[in-house]
Amino acid sequence: MLTPEDASFITAAVEGLASPLHAAFDAGYTNAHAHYDDMGMTGDGYSKGRTDLTRDHARRHLELQHEEGADLGGWQPIKSASGRLHLQHGMMSMRVLHATPFDLVPAPGRNKARISFYRNQTIDLFGVHASNLLGIWLSPPEEGGEISIRIVRPIGEWKPGRPPKFDLDLVLPRDTETFTGWEFIPDDQGLELPFEFDEDLREEGEGNGA
Repeated sequence: MLTPEDASFITAAVEGLASPLHAAFDAGYTNAHAHYDDMGMTGDGYSKGRTDLTRDHARRHLELQHEEGADLGGWQPIKSASGRLHLQHGMMSMRVLHATPFDLVPAPGRNKARISFYRNQTIDLFGVHASNLLGIWLSPPEEGGEISIRIVRPIGEWKPGRPPKFDLDLVLPRDTETFTGWEFIPDDQGLELPFEFDEDLREEGEGNGA
């Protein structure tokens, strides 16, 4: 079970990534949607393409930042032929995935590598330092707003449409000063974390898997 000390360790690890990750996806979203709009590719049929291009722009943004020696809070992009966005901080890993308001924590699907990642078995051997995390970004609502990013630590696999299994779930603040004074208090229902999504919204998302 995740302890307050474990949660504090993960929070400290992701704190330095907050600003650069938001900046990467803000730039990626703007560039991807500008491209599709300029080419007249509008409508629901292009939604997946816009999402994929946003991720690709964000990945390249982080790669360039890393190559130029920018501070990513100790994280670095992992080169991958799959085009997915993976980050690493020591023994800790993060996969960055897209979500929707009705699919807040995407299920691992049938991919064996992703299922293994979700099971997080390395924490039994090496502790919280070897945690596998999910960085889940949510596109701005149609009426306007900003991209939001959540950090989740999965602890098992689940089928689409079933409740997700995780022991840490927090919204990554844009302002690193927001991290100051965080306190993690365990209770009978697990660990209370600041910046969690409303319970009603989480339950709505549980019924709609990836």
